[in-house]
Amino acid sequence: MPSPSAAPVPSATPARAPLPAWAADLARLWNGGAHSLFLLHGNIFDLFPVRTGPDRPDYAPLPAFLARRLFPDRGCLMFYDIGEGLTFASPAMQTRFFEWLKIYDEVEHTNFHEEGPPRAFGQLTPLLRRFFLSAAGEKNAADRGVTLVIAFPEKLVPAAEESGASVDERMALVTLLKWAAAPEFQLGDIGVMLVTESAAELHADLVQNPHVAIIRIPLPDLAERRAFLESGWLDRSSRGAKLTDSGHLPADDLARRTSGLALLRVEQLVVTALRAGEKLTVELVSTGKRRLIEDYCQGLVRFKDPRPGVTLDQVATHAAAKARLRELAWLIRNQKDDVLERGVLVPGRVGVGKSFLIDCFASECGLPVLEIGEFRSKWVGETERQQARILLTIRALGPVIVVVDEADAVFGNRSADGDSGVSSRVFASFAAHLGDSSLRGRELWIAMTSRPDLMAIDLKRQGRFGLCVPLFAAQNADEVIELFTVIARVKKIALSPETLAYVRTELGARALTGSDVEAILVRAKERAVLALRDTDVQLADVRDAVDAFIDPLDANLLALQELAAVLACSDRRFLPEKYRHASREALAVSLATTKRA
Repeated sequence: MPSPSAAPVPSATPARAPLPAWAADLARLWNGGAHSLFLLHGNIFDLFPVRTGPDRPDYAPLPAFLARRLFPDRGCLMFYDIGEGLTFASPAMQTRFFEWLKIYDEVEHTNFHEEGPPRAFGQLTPLLRRFFLSAAGEKNAADRGVTLVIAFPEKLVPAAEESGASVDERMALVTLLKWAAAPEFQLGDIGVMLVTESAAELHADLVQNPHVAIIRIPLPDLAERRAFLESGWLDRSSRGAKLTDSGHLPADDLARRTSGLALLRVEQLVVTALRAGEKLTVELVSTGKRRLIEDYCQGLVRFKDPRPGVTLDQVATHAAAKARLRELAWLIRNQKDDVLERGVLVPGRVGVGKSFLIDCFASECGLPVLEIGEFRSKWVGETERQQARILLTIRALGPVIVVVDEADAVFGNRSADGDSGVSSRVFASFAAHLGDSSLRGRELWIAMTSRPDLMAIDLKRQGRFGLCVPLFAAQNADEVIELFTVIARVKKIALSPETLAYVRTELGARALTGSDVEAILVRAKERAVLALRDTDVQLADVRDAVDAFIDPLDANLLALQELAAVLACSDRRFLPEKYRHASREALAVSLATTKRA
């Protein structure tokens, strides 16, 4: 197939923009002539560069980019989706098709050239195949090349079990598979391009077929965002205000701070501020970026910037875990990416302080945090689409810390059934992403769970969540005192020596967690406030709070969670003394016994 961007450009016209990396890969595969069916997925709703130059920069949506930049000299470029039916890149191409359609009508005794081609894909495909073969036989080389771009193909061949597919879906799947393998398409310069946001929404037989070339369109990298901001394109829509005006962040700084955003989102952020007469400051960009990322991921993630002054020093106890995390933070700050872990598993019983520890760790690293929430949906295809958006954003955000709470539920496993394979596909996508070693140093995944035994073994292997740093409740009186001292300082409560002595004597032997101590201190302070003493928390207040405190959590369940954390641990140094040299076989038996109880 001839190169989609090989034609020379006269010097009097603006220069064509350099091809993005994904488009260059597409051109290479296209010119290789080994494929006729191409699947584009990922950041398909963005803007893409068509022309460069300070006078006439030009960015366009994907269909216009394909028509004007990638395939400007095709004999016929057609677009199809089930909403609009068949459309064309230019009036001349439409005229050519309808002239051929008139000949087809005379042979087949139909009337499509007056009524228009069918909108239904199953009825349209016989016409398209005949047109493809007719174009392939053209003697004029300029008329031979034909490309069909199919948008939203997941509506034609959705990912579903074979038994649940309709006849139309099966026919569409077979048609596309036959087109992909048709040698006459390759020889005749015929190409079909499927454009979808999430490849996981398409039928597996299509995605896994060796005749289908798959191209992922990523979110723009730093160089692409910088070129976009410096092109002058945004000044067209800003009603007189310019990005180069004083008071705005420099384009280079702005490009770095908009990581994880599509160019379309960057345009929305910048133009909105310019039209409102606002200055693009660090605070405005940070707030806008957080909102846009959360909107793009449909509120299923929470984006947080590092908090100045927050470090692991604010975490009580967990000395071994803090020491290991400080080592990771040093490696991150010094960009020692080749020795960084891909993921860290942080198990521990409920209330032990996993979330707070990781928040402090992220701030000490100086990295933003993306927290993934529950993204599964009851609607067909929505779960895979949401997961694809989240992973696409994470890839573009780096370096970033990705936090997954309740990881055993979020990741799922291979063996889930009863949901048409959604859970297994979600698990496979996470496993493949976490196993991508090229992302080492750009993403540090942290999975928190109270039940690491429920996580699939595939995720706990080395190279994914190979480092396991468990957290435990206070192990002795000194740790209990440390918990009370640190949390009281945060809550602005002054504890007298008599109160601390009471805590050591009465509570030193109890396996308290940070949430337990916080609850006790808050209730003690409540008693002081009700007695009109505000922050003057006395020993009697703490004693009353302790005497009234009942831990409602099931003791057997807490023991199970602790044993599961011990068995998941990857380094003896992270374990309390009582577990450090215990037999793992004996611990496994205890865990099984506790589960049965």
